[in-house]
Amino acid sequence: MSEQLFTLLRQERKRLERAIAKAEAEKAHPSEVKRMKVLHRIVNEQICSWMRDLYGTDPQRLKQAA
Repeated sequence: MSEQLFTLLRQERKRLERAIAKAEAEKAHPSEVKRMKVLHRIVNEQICSWMRDLYGTDPQRLKQAA
């Protein structure tokens, strides 16, 4: 189950990265770009938090898990 959640969050992170790049290229309203960047940061922080919860803070274990 946890692996499926990680997969979904990683997919969402990639989708947001593409959406941010597209919005910046198309000169979207700055508040829209900012909103997407905040969402991206939240998703990324959640991934990092779950990784620490599951694998601890050992850099070698985190690297292997990623």
